[in-house]
Amino acid sequence: MKKLILLVLLISTASFVFAQNTSKVTSIGVGNSDMVFQSGSNTSTILQDGEMMNGLVLGGGGYNDAVVTQYGVGNMSDIGQHGDRNDAEVFQWGWYNTAKQTQGVGWAEDNDAYAEQWGLGNTSTQSQYYDNNTAEVYQSGFWNTATQLQKTMTNGAMGNYAIATQWDEGHLSTQSQFGERNKAYVTQGYYYNTAEQTQTGKKNKATIFQNDLAWGGANYAVQTQTGNRNKATIDQGLYVAAFNDASQEQIGNKNKAYALQAGWFNKSLQYQEGNRNKSFTEQYGDYNESGTWQIGNKNKAFTFQGGYGNISGILQLGNKNKAYVDQFNTSNMSGIYQNGNKNIADVYQDGWVNVSGVAQFGDNNKAYVNQLGILNGSGVAQGGFFNEAYINQYGLGNISLVGQLGFHNIATTDQIGNFNIATVAQFGANHNSDVDQTGYQNTGLIIQVP
Repeated sequence: MKKLILLVLLISTASFVFAQNTSKVTSIGVGNSDMVFQSGSNTSTILQDGEMMNGLVLGGGGYNDAVVTQYGVGNMSDIGQHGDRNDAEVFQWGWYNTAKQTQGVGWAEDNDAYAEQWGLGNTSTQSQYYDNNTAEVYQSGFWNTATQLQKTMTNGAMGNYAIATQWDEGHLSTQSQFGERNKAYVTQGYYYNTAEQTQTGKKNKATIFQNDLAWGGANYAVQTQTGNRNKATIDQGLYVAAFNDASQEQIGNKNKAYALQAGWFNKSLQYQEGNRNKSFTEQYGDYNESGTWQIGNKNKAFTFQGGYGNISGILQLGNKNKAYVDQFNTSNMSGIYQNGNKNIADVYQDGWVNVSGVAQFGDNNKAYVNQLGILNGSGVAQGGFFNEAYINQYGLGNISLVGQLGFHNIATTDQIGNFNIATVAQFGANHNSDVDQTGYQNTGLIIQVP
């Protein structure tokens, strides 16, 4: 409906604003090209600034191309080129859109900037410094804002690539790239989404989808990458999504992070410091919260939440640790702490208000927790090497605690029923325990010390 109203207004006013365009072109240099097409009441400024002496370009300003096409009322375009062989193009159709493009200071070369705006009140700002950068903005709708900043930081280096696509209303996209061959992509649909991307280093890739395939809005996504060859993806658009919050930060090399949010008011945080870490989070439902922190190398964390109000936290310190969390239904809570190498923790919760805590210190420890029901609680603490803990609880109000220090200890607990309690503490090496309880209010206690 808004687009139809805009079209009617443009047609109705075209007859008396046709001759009110303003264009200012300043070109200093050699071989620069300028083209301006205006229909309506628009303003265009092009500055191609090169320092000349005896017919030679001293400070850049040669063979730049600038093209402006404007149809409508109140559109503004501002292009500044301060280097060589830069290309800048602006296309505006509608009312009061604003596009600004700045390419280089002095010797900036071979940058490409393109801005396309359809609608009302859209704003695009593109700034390119040093060489070989490419920036693209596509806006269709109302009051969208896109900002792109690119700096290769080195003369003659391969540049960065950024693209922002926005349609419908009120989106905000900010992309900042410092380094070489970084790639950033933002796609926003429906209403009032916010995306922020910052890349420092080489060959990083960041991607954000917000309501591109399904209804929603007011989602927030932020990605920060420092290092080389990191990959990060936030998808808030595959299914209906609104008021979700996702954050990803990567420091190091070749880390991978993926977050998918479907529903309302979900929160996801992923932090990676080191090399080759992997973090995957998927949230379906409402008010779920997930946090994953990885400090080390080659750690893996997988979180899946489906339901309402589930909470998961994973902290990995060391190398090659693995953590898996699956939560379904309502208000389940899980915490995993791994400090060491090659530890494995796997938690599965289905029901209401189940609680699980796993702490692993050392190397090659394993913990598996399976809870189905209501108000079940479990805790596993492992210190040492090659310890194993297995907990299975089905029912209401069951509690299981396992503590292991030493080597090659194995603890297995199975509880089916209501309000059963099992406690296992093993110290030393090669202890084995097995607790099986079925029924109501059973209590089991095992303590083994060398």
